[in-house]
Amino acid sequence: MGLFFSRKPRWNQFSMTMYRMPFGLDRLTPGVDNNRYDVCLSQTFCRSAEAFIFSLMEEMNMPSGEKKDTDKGMDMATRDHFKESYEDLMRSAINQAKVRREVQVDYIARTAVTTFVIGEVKACFARFVADFRQSIQEKEISRSRSSEEPLALKAALSEILLKKKKILRNTGKIVFEYLNEVDHKNLKGIRESNFGADALLPGNLFLNPFLYVGKMDDDFMIQVYDILPGQRMEDADRYDVMLSTIQNRFLELFSNEDIQFLGSQAMVTSLPRKTDESPLAIDEKEYSREIVDGWIKQVDNAGIFFDFISTREKAVSVRAQGEKGQNFRALKETAKQQRLMLKFFYKKFHAAGIIKRIYASFEIRSICSVYCPPLVPQVILQFMVVPGSRKVIINRLKRLSKINHVPFPKGPLRQCLRRITFLGRSKKQNHLIRFLKGFFRYHRDYQNFLMLKKAMERIHLVTNEEHLRLSRVNNTLYEFLLPHEITTEEKPVITHTILKADIRGSTDIVSQMKEKGLNPASYFSLNMFDPIKTVLSEYGAFKVFIEGDAMILGIYEREDMPEGWYSVARACGLAKAILQIIQRYNGKNQQFNLPLLEIGIGVTFSHEPPTLFFDGDFEIMISSAINLADRLSGCSKDIRQEVEKTKPSFNNYVFQTASDEEIAATSDDLFARYNVNGIELHPQAFEKLSQEIRLLSVECRIPGIESETLSFFTGTFPTVAGRSQRIIVRQGTIPHVQKSDLELIGMTDKKYYEVCTNPMVYDYLEKYQI
Repeated sequence: MGLFFSRKPRWNQFSMTMYRMPFGLDRLTPGVDNNRYDVCLSQTFCRSAEAFIFSLMEEMNMPSGEKKDTDKGMDMATRDHFKESYEDLMRSAINQAKVRREVQVDYIARTAVTTFVIGEVKACFARFVADFRQSIQEKEISRSRSSEEPLALKAALSEILLKKKKILRNTGKIVFEYLNEVDHKNLKGIRESNFGADALLPGNLFLNPFLYVGKMDDDFMIQVYDILPGQRMEDADRYDVMLSTIQNRFLELFSNEDIQFLGSQAMVTSLPRKTDESPLAIDEKEYSREIVDGWIKQVDNAGIFFDFISTREKAVSVRAQGEKGQNFRALKETAKQQRLMLKFFYKKFHAAGIIKRIYASFEIRSICSVYCPPLVPQVILQFMVVPGSRKVIINRLKRLSKINHVPFPKGPLRQCLRRITFLGRSKKQNHLIRFLKGFFRYHRDYQNFLMLKKAMERIHLVTNEEHLRLSRVNNTLYEFLLPHEITTEEKPVITHTILKADIRGSTDIVSQMKEKGLNPASYFSLNMFDPIKTVLSEYGAFKVFIEGDAMILGIYEREDMPEGWYSVARACGLAKAILQIIQRYNGKNQQFNLPLLEIGIGVTFSHEPPTLFFDGDFEIMISSAINLADRLSGCSKDIRQEVEKTKPSFNNYVFQTASDEEIAATSDDLFARYNVNGIELHPQAFEKLSQEIRLLSVECRIPGIESETLSFFTGTFPTVAGRSQRIIVRQGTIPHVQKSDLELIGMTDKKYYEVCTNPMVYDYLEKYQI
């Protein structure tokens, strides 16, 4: 009976678990460049990290004679300060994540710290080398030093530069181990309390050697993962080929019932679910592959699936202790199934031409020191598994012997080749188990690295003050500070209301005044813009900008400040105040035979904060609410001529002149308006108003206004100073009319809203105590 036979094992005989990785940043808001995430890290943490990393690099690499006279306690103090500042920073991140009810805020903080630390390790190495060179120059200039000392330092610097990858790797490893220590000992409990165990990131994510390894080489793969996968396209043990081989071998174990079961498990474990119309069976196969990949990433599963040798040793130990009950029998059965699984995989590796490379990659370890350098382990491996390469490699060694004057004996190569050829069963089993354990860990770390690398590429560590300010005002900055760095700042903007006051006939006014030799700019400023500015604070408003004959104002609502959540009501009150100012100044202008001002006002609301950017110190707003307010404040000349023939009772009317098809085909506002000294409130703003204050609905006929029944809504709101003011909103139905003469086609089901300024309406409702 041969070493390996074809009996198929059953996967469900094993108590394997699946690797979970809840990491993601997809629910967070990108920064001002709409691609990367803007992150600001505590300067205290950044400085402590820089000091610790640099001191660590000095401690490990400075020649003993050149080490600074620093107290050991000071080094420990630097380390402790680094750990403490990291803990404080992460507690800030966890608290923010808790407030926002979004664990990804914690994830982005850890990703940003990782990004910073990796960059700082490289920066500190460059600074360390620069300081070393500076020291050499100073010693060369100084006559009080031995001439041999600079030469010794230059030799030491050369050695440091040669060991650059190793230094970066060791430094990064130590730093991330300290970070992981804080995460595990001090922060795991608070994270689990706030987000649950399922949201915890595995510690191996940030202890990943790939994060600080730089370029991979054979030494790294052997020392860290205990494997030596191929690097060339033709190598049968290349990583992607090996992964596919292992995954497919597991999938061969599944029956149709197994695939259906694993498909259901995929939903339970929140694996990505396809939404296309492909047959369910195909979907389930894809999910079963995802499940298998989760098994491979769970490193302990390699031992659970294949390590029958360790299981058998446990069984022997149990029997030696006199136990031959259920535990002993279970261990014997497990060992039997593991051995069966190992044989099953061996056949696939053998058929794929991989198995000999696996055995050889372990056997060459004992002779690598003889030939590497100048050769690399992959070359030694080629010698063992590719007969055609042996003569070429021997000739290469002969040339290197002549160049380096160092003999490279052939004996160890021949002996190793013979050992591989006659390798025993036990050795083969051990090597295969060892390889699978190393590959499982390598696959997990490499895939996690690719995922984290992609996330880190989207981290923008912001330090520029202008960019910080821009990101802050747009609520796109993730800022993680220590308690003493947090200053009292304005709360983030969550919604905003826009008011636009547009002057009617401004071109004619300018022309008339210039004909009289008068200054139209000062006229607009003194009669409208300047007096309006004096009442803005009463309503919590600010000037967005002025565009010649129009003024755009805004009112913000901020997070956790419900006392200011009256933006639409206050905008309505401000609009009324603006019209009163215009009327007052028109009375004066009439006395001096100056043109009279007519305006139209539009009030809109957005459930989101606006987008802001800066031109120097000038803040510029981008908001769809501005465009809407522009439409509402407008007035069609043709519509005005027709409406004024009827001597209207109100200042604002809205008409549909486009077809229903044209209206439905666009999100743009195609309605025609009459707005002369009127205030139109957008329907979305009216809805917000009804949430801000209690509105009483009134339907009535008001003598002297119109004979038909009118619909009003009325309520009061507090100004910033706390004074109560009443507003009345008229609801009208938009008619569908001919554009030329406003002849009625029919009534639509659409509504428009006017903030009333007609004193007869206020008098009537007050008279009847409404």
